[in-house]
Amino acid sequence: QKGDHVTQGAMSEHWEHYENKLKNESFKPKEFVQQLCKNLDNAQDLYSVKKVVEEIKHTNSSDLKRNVYRNYGQFIETSKEITYLEAEMYKLGHLLTEQKALISALTDDSISSDKNEALEVSISEDMTIGKIVELVQGAAVLHDIPGRKPLWNGTLTELGEDEDERQIRLFLMTDCIMSAAPTKRIFMSESYKLIDLLELKNVTAMEDQENKCCFKITQYPTNTFLYRAESEQKKIEWLSRIKRAQQDLKETVGQIPELELKRDEIVEGTWEENQRRQKFRTDLLLELPEQLDVCIA
Repeated sequence: QKGDHVTQGAMSEHWEHYENKLKNESFKPKEFVQQLCKNLDNAQDLYSVKKVVEEIKHTNSSDLKRNVYRNYGQFIETSKEITYLEAEMYKLGHLLTEQKALISALTDDSISSDKNEALEVSISEDMTIGKIVELVQGAAVLHDIPGRKPLWNGTLTELGEDEDERQIRLFLMTDCIMSAAPTKRIFMSESYKLIDLLELKNVTAMEDQENKCCFKITQYPTNTFLYRAESEQKKIEWLSRIKRAQQDLKETVGQIPELELKRDEIVEGTWEENQRRQKFRTDLLLELPEQLDVCIA
């Protein structure tokens, strides 16, 4: 006879043999059954092996239940720890998702900021009156005053009375402030159109308390322009530079001829737009005391 002949009397002898096979980490059920069919001669032998395997199963199941009951407290604590770890893993996953979105947003802002700074530098570095005249339509009047030099410029948002907003470019010079609106790009080059040209000695610049990142420039007697910078730091920088330019202008008074401009000489077609700005604003009455002090000084 081939293989091992299993009988009822020999079941106990083969118990350990089959139990070791079933507990083996490399146990493969399909190969185990094929080996049994190959080595056993009749159905009785297979039935005997089946009975041994079932008894091993019941024994192991009973042992498992006894172990769980014996260590029930530890089993409950372990289950709680697993539940807690699952909750912590969920929170961690949610936090990582938020951090990823934040990093992505910061990266996009950084790229956008780098582009804006590059544009700012390209227009600010080595800026001369001649380059400004080429850049801004209608800015040829800047040549009328000899010795005039550009000091600073940048992009701001102009806020209108009816909550209208528009992007403008503000140019600070030794004796004036010029605002210009962007026009359509030609071959990817920057182009602007002159809006206003204000004498530096006739304006005051101050922080706007009602709007964040905003400051206003008042031209006597009735014109007030409200601008919003990209950040509080930019706003403070603009106010500081305007104040410094006004102080320098006072020290050099008499060296630079007075600025005399006619509105129809600034840029063709802007009279109506500038005339709209002349509308009297009652909020200027609140600023008159401070403005009078500036004038007296």
